[in-house]
Amino acid sequence: MSKFFNAQSLLEGNGKLEAQIEALLNVEKQMRQAGDVAATRKAATDILQLCFDARAWKTLNEQIVLLSKRRGQLKQA
Repeated sequence: MSKFFNAQSLLEGNGKLEAQIEALLNVEKQMRQAGDVAATRKAATDILQLCFDARAWKTLNEQIVLLSKRRGQLKQA
């Protein structure tokens, strides 16, 4: 039961970076709690890719720290 979330679909909307990241963080949490390694990895990668594409370096660093310190974060992610 893998629910892959496409960051590109968020980019097509007129949302701000913070709103896009927040939506992906919710997906990441759901997939992490479900134990879905592939979907968790995809959500985390999409979050970091959004920051990188927006050239939001401070936000990128903050998200790396946030994702790595998540309780129960899967090592593969």
